[in-house]
Amino acid sequence: MQLYVFGYGSLMNPKSLALTVPGEKAMMRTRLKGYQRRLNAASGGHLYMNIAPRSSMGVSGVLIPVTPEEFESIKKREVAYECIDVTEQITDRVDGQVYAFIAPDIQVPDLTVPRSYLLTCLEGVAQSERDQWLSETILENEIEEDLLSPVYDNVVQE
Repeated sequence: MQLYVFGYGSLMNPKSLALTVPGEKAMMRTRLKGYQRRLNAASGGHLYMNIAPRSSMGVSGVLIPVTPEEFESIKKREVAYECIDVTEQITDRVDGQVYAFIAPDIQVPDLTVPRSYLLTCLEGVAQSERDQWLSETILENEIEEDLLSPVYDNVVQE
């Protein structure tokens, strides 16, 4: 049975994904029903992308086919998240299991979002869809200007 990871943040960026899972992956665009993107996953003193339950919403993202070994590598990367089976919430039916990495839906008012992380995520979104992607993302915290010295471990710098 094929394993898939639903990428909705930095995993949508092929270059960032390749830092964890080397090689090219045939990503398929899809939507996850019942969630909304929210920058509230606390890790290492900063906030990263998460998805929060919202029954009337949906999250655009990608399905990433992975081997069991690659799946374990992604689990190590996404250590602040719980691995959840979301197969039934994916709009496109696939032959296999789909997992998303989801952190607790909490408010953390004193942490910031690294701009290096936000730009890494946006690189995985089509230019024509970036405004919509941002408008559908809950961002309640300050953005930290860290481009000269990125704090995000999987940043992709050109």
